[in-house]
Amino acid sequence: MSKNLFGNITITTVDPVSFSHHGQEGLPMMTRGVDSEGRHLKTVFLPAAGLRGRIRHEVAMSVLEREGKAKLGRAYMLALGQSTDGRVEDDGDVQYKLGEQLALREKEPVVDLFGTWKINSRLQVSHLMPAVNVQPDTFSFIRRDLDSNEEMFALFDAGEQDAFYDRQTTLSQASKAGDMIKVATSALMKAKKAKATQEEIDALEAKVAELKALKTAHQGEAGGDGNNSKHLLEVETIPAGIDLLGSIVVRNAKSRDLEMLIEAFDRISRKPKVGAHTARGCGEVTGNATFTNDDGEVLAVVRFGGYKKAAVEWTQTGKDYLAT
Repeated sequence: MSKNLFGNITITTVDPVSFSHHGQEGLPMMTRGVDSEGRHLKTVFLPAAGLRGRIRHEVAMSVLEREGKAKLGRAYMLALGQSTDGRVEDDGDVQYKLGEQLALREKEPVVDLFGTWKINSRLQVSHLMPAVNVQPDTFSFIRRDLDSNEEMFALFDAGEQDAFYDRQTTLSQASKAGDMIKVATSALMKAKKAKATQEEIDALEAKVAELKALKTAHQGEAGGDGNNSKHLLEVETIPAGIDLLGSIVVRNAKSRDLEMLIEAFDRISRKPKVGAHTARGCGEVTGNATFTNDDGEVLAVVRFGGYKKAAVEWTQTGKDYLAT
């Protein structure tokens, strides 16, 4: 059998695609090339971790569903490669560890492919990039409150309507406090970076704490989850209608690796939404994956998307590959 398995991936955005990235506001942007004056040229992209994580979760879900009632520790191991048993690695018996790893790889195909806290992954995933540099698109969503529905609002008596407007006023004050927190936190970070005096830093930290307490107080007064449901939400997205191109490589591949990857894309095909704001017209994708061996021979082509079973076309080489 060939030593490696390759997959050329194309994901097409049917909808705009939005997602968060480690608390960063807006989409992550990657430099790809420079202009004639050396300025960086930026483009949107789909980070490798997003695709890799989705593939792993789909494979893990398939295993857990077949096993029935899931155990927390097993779910962590399969879906995230994490341990919940409190075990701490040391520099002890290396030979024992190697033997343990081989046994675990043989017993657990998911762990063997994706790795764990102590076992290296054999799956390598690239970022998914557009063919040319693409700038993000910006969408604005309005979250409406009860008074947007006049007929529903008419069902409230005068007391309930007054309570509604009092709540809106309080939440507006909480929102303003939230904006002030962002400004004060930014000032605090700049002060620390500039190595300001401890007195200045202490004053800014106290200001942030005061504003946070004020926001919490307003939210508590309003009751509920503290969210103002009538506000403008602005998000950056990867535009609809573009192809994102990438690849995956499985080192020292086994036939079961290909089976797991195809099963993952089949599950994605049935639930082809990715990222955030999927309830607001974002996230649907379609695509295809072409798997080849070391010699460049096509093993299988998978077409996914459309909320239906993925279409898989096997070549004879691919069928022979599975039989090995």
